[in-house]
Amino acid sequence: MTPTQVLELTDDAHCFVCGHANVSGLQLTWHTEGNHTKAEFYPSRTHQGWRGLVHGGILASLLDEAMTRLAWESQGPAVSAELNIRYFNPARTGEKLTVTGEIAQVKGKLILGKAEIRNGQRRLIATATGKVLKVEANP
Repeated sequence: MTPTQVLELTDDAHCFVCGHANVSGLQLTWHTEGNHTKAEFYPSRTHQGWRGLVHGGILASLLDEAMTRLAWESQGPAVSAELNIRYFNPARTGEKLTVTGEIAQVKGKLILGKAEIRNGQRRLIATATGKVLKVEANP
């Protein structure tokens, strides 16, 4: 894509994390208030890596979506630019996970975000920091 091209961003409800039309996806519903968002997720065996444990890539997707979806809702069209994750404890299949995200700072087209996942006992599973880039879309 050249610098003069515009990225077309269209939500067709098939996003892997939040798309309710994606029967293979996670189908999360986000609750956003200001610069914060929250969702709950109950992983099943289809989301596991090792037996009984949620795959780290699924957790990464949840963290990424918490920041990027929030940026989209509060700042307009945006895409992930950078994601840094730290895993603290394993997440188990079948347990409730709460995912939260927040916008830490907006610097022009760059949005700095933070996200975390906790289990039903409020034990920290993973955290992330990231950069989300506002884009000109759908001219």
